[in-house]
Amino acid sequence: MESEYERLRKKVENYPSASAYNRLAELARLNADDGEAERVCQRCIKEFPRNGQAYVILGEISLSRGRKDNALAQLLNAVERDARSYAGHRMLAEVYAAEQQFAKSLHHLRQILVFKPGDAQVTAKIDEMTAKAGNSPAPAPARKPSTNTFRGNTGNMSAVAITPGGVPILTAKAASAPGSRTASLQALCSENGVRGAVVADNQGRVVVAQGAVDQQADLLAALAADLTAAASETLTALGHNQLASWIIEFDKGQILAFRRDAVLTLAILADTGVRAALLELRARQVLIDLGVA
Repeated sequence: MESEYERLRKKVENYPSASAYNRLAELARLNADDGEAERVCQRCIKEFPRNGQAYVILGEISLSRGRKDNALAQLLNAVERDARSYAGHRMLAEVYAAEQQFAKSLHHLRQILVFKPGDAQVTAKIDEMTAKAGNSPAPAPARKPSTNTFRGNTGNMSAVAITPGGVPILTAKAASAPGSRTASLQALCSENGVRGAVVADNQGRVVVAQGAVDQQADLLAALAADLTAAASETLTALGHNQLASWIIEFDKGQILAFRRDAVLTLAILADTGVRAALLELRARQVLIDLGVA
C-alpha cells in the first residue's frame, strides 16, 4: 500500500497546495528527515508566500537545533503572513517566556484570543504571564499609527489610520459619519434582510463593521479571510482567476462575501432568501469606496 508520504509527494507535484506541502513537511519531520522538511517548506514558501505554517515548521526545526534567533525570525514571519497562526503565536509566547520577556509573550497569547476566544489553555497561560509580567519593567508604550483626515462636501469626514500593510482601518467615527467612505456600507446594511456586514483584510482583521455584527465582527472577519484564502488557493491550483464571491447558507441565514482586487473581503450577514444578485452592486460600491478599485 502506498504510504501517505508518497501519496502527498505525488500530490504536490501535480496539484500543489499549501496544506499538502505543510503535511508533507510534517511527515518528513516524523521520519526524522529535517533536511527534507526544510526543502519542502522552502518550496511551499516559494509557491505560496502568504502561508504561515511553513515558517512555523522552519521555526520548530531551528529551535530543535538550538538556533533561537533564527527560530524567532521564522516564527515572526509566520504570524506576519498569517495573523491567525495559532502555532506561530503559541511558540513565540513560549520562546519569549523562556527569555523572561513576559510582555511580548502576553502579546502573542492575546492575539490568539482575537480569533479563538475562550481558549482555556491560552487564558490560563495569560494569567500566568500576567503575574510574571507584574514583576518585570513595563514595556515602552506602543507607537500610535499615523492618521489622515479626509474632507469633502460635508466637512470633516473621519480619521483613517493607515497600517504598515497599507490597509485603512476605519475608526468608529467613520461608521457613523454621513457622507463618509462608509456611506455605501450603511446603504447596503439598510437593505431588507441584511443584518450587518464586515469588511476584512487578508489577515482577518476588521477594517470596518456595520449593523448587528458588533459582538461577532472579529469572528466574521476571520471566517471571511480564512474561507477566501482556502478557496482562492484551490482555484489557483485549478488554473482559475481570483475568487470574486462565495456564499455560506445555514439554518438561520446566510453569509455572502464579495472580493475585489484581492485586498479586502466584504462579508454580509443576511436572512435566508436574500439574493446575492440584489446586493452585488452595492457590495462592489462598498469596496470601491474603501479604495479597492
